[in-house]
Amino acid sequence: MKGLTKAIKRTPFAVTSRIGLAKKSNDPEFDEYNRIFATLETGAEKLQKDIKAFTDAVRSLFTAGAGYGTHFTAIFTPIAGEYDMIGKHPNSEQTVRNVAKYEAMMEELKTLVTPELELIESRILAPLKDLQGTLKTIRKTITKREHKLVDYDRFNNSLTKLRDKKDKSLNDEKNLFKLEQDFEQATQEYEYINSALKVDLPRFMQLSTQFIDPLFNSFFYMTLNIYYIILEKMNAFADDAKYDITNVPGAQIQQDYETKRTDAWEIIENLGIIKRIVSASKLVQASRSQNSMGSGASAAKRTPSTGSGSGASFNKPPPPPPSAAAVSHAPPPPYSAASSGNGASSVAATKRPPPPPPLKPKPIPQVQYVVALYDFAAQAEGDLSFNTGDRIEIVERTASTEDWWTGRLNGQQGVFPGNYVQEV
Repeated sequence: MKGLTKAIKRTPFAVTSRIGLAKKSNDPEFDEYNRIFATLETGAEKLQKDIKAFTDAVRSLFTAGAGYGTHFTAIFTPIAGEYDMIGKHPNSEQTVRNVAKYEAMMEELKTLVTPELELIESRILAPLKDLQGTLKTIRKTITKREHKLVDYDRFNNSLTKLRDKKDKSLNDEKNLFKLEQDFEQATQEYEYINSALKVDLPRFMQLSTQFIDPLFNSFFYMTLNIYYIILEKMNAFADDAKYDITNVPGAQIQQDYETKRTDAWEIIENLGIIKRIVSASKLVQASRSQNSMGSGASAAKRTPSTGSGSGASFNKPPPPPPSAAAVSHAPPPPYSAASSGNGASSVAATKRPPPPPPLKPKPIPQVQYVVALYDFAAQAEGDLSFNTGDRIEIVERTASTEDWWTGRLNGQQGVFPGNYVQEV
């Protein structure tokens, strides 16, 4: 509460001093020390962040490297065990045999580097945190010095104005006495803390340089040890795996990669399994058309070229008209008026037989309907959408409900899953 009261009292002077209505004291010597100290604060904070980022990056490097080896081994191990990659692709024998070794090397590197990173955290980061704690304490002292300077200037300005006043009242004389006492106390407090900072800040910055110098040397040797571990393990792996580790430029590495890859990627891009499937209905229709073409071709192969039985099975010809021989085997006798009975018999003989009965019309197939059990939204072009309870007319179906059927609803025709409906 006491600090809040002082802050409220200092606020008017802080505002007026910023806009130039009040006189503000300055100390060039202290200002220079304060500038150097602020630079030291910023540098210590950035150094801590950079070292933390370095340790995290090294840890991530080996974690990702170990994961890379693990996943690469997982890709090749089942293929090698099931399909004999080395037998079918002898050019890849070196890779297939070395992925497991690479995985083991990265795991070993991760294990070896972890103590080095812990050493950096204990020998470098921990002292830096202690230094930052000391810097924060000094910064609080500098802030307190700024507050004492505000009090000094505030009482000095008030005292100067009251002394310059020509006609002083009794209250002015009392206030003048009190201001002189407050100004004397503020002067003592400000000069004490200001003098202490001007004496101790140069000594602290000199000692902090001696403190940071060994930190740099220790950090250098610790990072160098990490690089030595990496180099040693990489060389051992290269010797064991028969890799050439001479200094090869990046362009040469890229050219060798393109040469060894051959045209495998172009072949992969032309595979049917990676092409985009446009519509399930088109696949169903294409499959049915191929099946019908195959059955027609097989039927054509089974049909003899000289036979007429296959033609009769598809287009049955109409029955032949009755012939003259079938109507009358003997010519009628000549007409004679005297014999009426004979004439009647001849008329009967020349009468044509009754026409054959008309063919029975083919029965019209009965329309079949199904009822939707679930909602179905069209997933691609050619699909038939419907809601639960819709009555769908069947156009074409199979015996299995696991197939796609063709139906018609509300004037639209398309395919839909057979297990989404129930027969009426």
